[in-house]
Amino acid sequence: MFIDSLVVDSADFMRFIPIAKDCGTLVQNNNLGQFTNELKDFRLTTVFDAKDSISHICVSDYIGNTWTTPVAAKGINKEASANYPFMMPDGTTLYFSQKGANSLGGYDIFVTRYDGSEGTFLKPENLGMPFASTANDYFFAIDEFNNLGYFVTDRHQPQGKVCIYVFIPNETRQVYQSEAYSETELRALADINCIAKTWDNSNLRKTALNRYREARQTANVTRQKVISEFSSELDDLRHQAEVLNKALRMARNYYARANKSERQTLRSEILKSEQELEQLQLEIRKKEKAEQNDTLLQ
Repeated sequence: MFIDSLVVDSADFMRFIPIAKDCGTLVQNNNLGQFTNELKDFRLTTVFDAKDSISHICVSDYIGNTWTTPVAAKGINKEASANYPFMMPDGTTLYFSQKGANSLGGYDIFVTRYDGSEGTFLKPENLGMPFASTANDYFFAIDEFNNLGYFVTDRHQPQGKVCIYVFIPNETRQVYQSEAYSETELRALADINCIAKTWDNSNLRKTALNRYREARQTANVTRQKVISEFSSELDDLRHQAEVLNKALRMARNYYARANKSERQTLRSEILKSEQELEQLQLEIRKKEKAEQNDTLLQ
């Protein structure tokens, strides 16, 4: 049952998908997707390879307070562009989009599972209609905590736009007898021409819509909290830079009248402080730019 739909810009559709925090974190940058699990120690990132003009889903882990260099996920076809990964909380089931590999046309949604004993993903399977079409079907995710699913496609949309369909996930895959429908009805259902055609239970849809509204509200509150915390972090970085800058000025003034032995000690300290200040200033510029983007999106 598709309970709702929303048309948004394709360049930043992920910010309109309010998955529960226990499902992980979604990021979209330059039309490439990234997923980080709830524990924030595992990440799937789409990396574009300019050499072959193909985007690959890569894996990295958080080890020793840093992320490891992303490496291509084993088991996913490297000859066809893949994008927008989403891993279920079971840490095994992966949904992603790919084109050119058993797709109906453009990107289709595929599912695979991770084989821990072999350290590779199993052969991906096309989810099939209605999550596959001759258009571009970009993203598929199931929020188990809110019992909601999200599907993103550009079918029926103008250039630069996508439609986010919100649906109620089935506990098991359901099979329908094609003989019960006319060819026109089958095509309409497969292409999601009218979501109202799936509303066979008004109470089920009503409760799901309430869950969807609550999820959106929670996501918005969380986002505002992140922006607030982000601003505090930015102020702290600015303060650190100000203090370090003052210390540098004092060290340089002292260096001008210091003896040879003192200058040798001061030189290394000044160089180290200059490097730290440069890093702080870079971090400040990044966070200022991100804060400006967040302000524009509000």
